[in-house]
Amino acid sequence: MLNTCDKILFSLFTLLIVSDTYSQDLDSLSVVDSKYDSILRSDGESMETLFYKHENDVLINNLGPFGSSFYYPTTFYFQQKEILEKTNQFNEKLFKLSGFRPYTNVTFINASRKEQIFYIKHVQEFGKLLLFDFDFKKISSPGAYINQEANNTSFKSNLKYSSRKENYTIRFSNGIYRNFYQENGGLFDVENYELNVFEDAQTFPVNLQNSNSFNKRYNFKLEQRLDLFQINSDSNNSSKIYLKHTASYSTQQKVFFDNDPLSTIYNNIYIDSIFSIDSIYSNNFSNTGFIGYRNKNYSVELFGECDLKKYEQSFGLITNYNNTYAGILSSYTHGGLMVDIIAKYGVGGYRENDLESEMMLSYGKDKYKLTVGATYFLNEPDLKFINYTSNHFKWSNTFFEKQSTLGFNVIFKLKELQLEFKAESKLLNNTLFYDSLAIANQDKNNASITSFSLAKDYKLLNFHFRTVFIYQITSDELLFPLPEIIGRQVLYYQKHIFKGNLQFQFGLGFSYSTDYLGYAYMPAINEFYVQQKTTLGYYPKIDVFINTHLKRAQIFLKYEHINAGGSLPKSYAVPGYPPMAKSLKFGVSWNMFD
Repeated sequence: MLNTCDKILFSLFTLLIVSDTYSQDLDSLSVVDSKYDSILRSDGESMETLFYKHENDVLINNLGPFGSSFYYPTTFYFQQKEILEKTNQFNEKLFKLSGFRPYTNVTFINASRKEQIFYIKHVQEFGKLLLFDFDFKKISSPGAYINQEANNTSFKSNLKYSSRKENYTIRFSNGIYRNFYQENGGLFDVENYELNVFEDAQTFPVNLQNSNSFNKRYNFKLEQRLDLFQINSDSNNSSKIYLKHTASYSTQQKVFFDNDPLSTIYNNIYIDSIFSIDSIYSNNFSNTGFIGYRNKNYSVELFGECDLKKYEQSFGLITNYNNTYAGILSSYTHGGLMVDIIAKYGVGGYRENDLESEMMLSYGKDKYKLTVGATYFLNEPDLKFINYTSNHFKWSNTFFEKQSTLGFNVIFKLKELQLEFKAESKLLNNTLFYDSLAIANQDKNNASITSFSLAKDYKLLNFHFRTVFIYQITSDELLFPLPEIIGRQVLYYQKHIFKGNLQFQFGLGFSYSTDYLGYAYMPAINEFYVQQKTTLGYYPKIDVFINTHLKRAQIFLKYEHINAGGSLPKSYAVPGYPPMAKSLKFGVSWNMFD
């Protein structure tokens, strides 16, 4: 697929250059263009495209190739679960523009290791009644070592229809995710790797030379809302009673092709010493009915949900079961204040007496914005934790109890000072995890994890800076391995040249964390597990870049991990998996209107 992307992208750019040159003379909608450009600048996607391996200023922990299994070592991503549907603020801003025109973004990134990323996003309005958007992303990322590669594809779309009086809406959405991995199980001989015995990465022996896996997910949802009647006739402050219905279907399949069952990373062989296929298949059909009340500022909905589920392991548990929930969903908006609350309780089925709740509050003014969130989840363990059988792993944990997670977070932004403070804390009980043997286990003790983050953007003459400092506390360094300190510094020189038409940036990005006992990875179960042998962190990562903006096009050249190799000590992104070596990357991101 990606071998043809260069040709497709070149054709698109050729067409765009011609059309843009022609439209400059004819386009009279300069005011609308200015609004579009303002939204794009405020969205802050420029640096995010350039540093796509970071999330909230934290560098990814993965198996080497971008697109492989990963996690971020911060409080936010540990035991994280969300049930509030977050609106796409970027799309909403576009739809509210007078003179709205179709928007498309095409992004292509190519690296010297043949890592390629192709991304296209499109938002369009058909008349005033029909809205459509989609996101397509393709990742092809070969690794540096034997049997190491990721090939991922995702497609998400939404089609929404609203009647002229907006008393009826219907939306169809879908998500398709197909991820394929070459699983090499990490380096076989880490001691010789650290001693630089092997000069070429392709000569390093690995634990799995032929095994691979894939993960497929398909989600489809149909949502409808019908207003029953209006309580008062004032159109500016009308109150309405309405019904909503949501029907969704999702399916997921995880498969591991075990072509190396005699590898030393396994302690047991239960089924086949030559070859086996371990898989988990699940699907869910869900129906949710709502009755709601809304006015200009406030809405409240009572809902009931019924899920019909099928779960099947290739050598173990096969079952059909159901879940029934009752819940409430409420929102309030007035001035700069926004409050969203959702709570759902399991009244029957496997999830009986489960409780899931989330609250998010934000208040913004011209000079600042405050966001506060709180969550509480009490959940029965997933079936994989209860009963599992595969070629190398087997467990039965009928004694496991419900896991609880209580979380709090706050974000405070001072816009004029470009200063941002974040705090996140979670209190956990009966935590489910995979132990040092990669076996499902449960910790019956109370635990806590907390992080504080301070980020500042500032400039001196033509020099721009972003400085981030994150401090983290964990009550259990094995169960929740968090680096105590994470630091990030971005520095670049910026200037407008060619009569202000071209914005030029030249700079570097620096990422660092203190040492910690990060999770190891087990390919056979596709899970991260605790370990206490290998220390991660303590090794800086430096990127050098040139970033340019010509009208609505961003073009960058980045030398990633320029300090890799040399006399610095060897490091790992995940135990046994070295980070990718230095790589020269070229990227183009083009925003198109019309």
